[in-house]
Amino acid sequence: MPPRRDRTQQDDATPPPFPPPPQLTPYERASVDMLAGITRLLQRKSERPGKSHEEDVAERFRKQGPNVGTSGS
Repeated sequence: MPPRRDRTQQDDATPPPFPPPPQLTPYERASVDMLAGITRLLQRKSERPGKSHEEDVAERFRKQGPNVGTSGS
């Protein structure tokens, strides 16, 4: 008969359970959201590495047209 194992020991194949998610303050939540947005932006940029930031901004400006953001006096 095999020896009994202590139930507090983990199997090597079974990962330890994840701890519950921490409760974030509003400041921490805003920081996480900002970092997630930056990460998405960088991932999109890495998907199309051909353009520089300046070329991307110039292209968006051309698409918007000449009178966007100017005051009509």
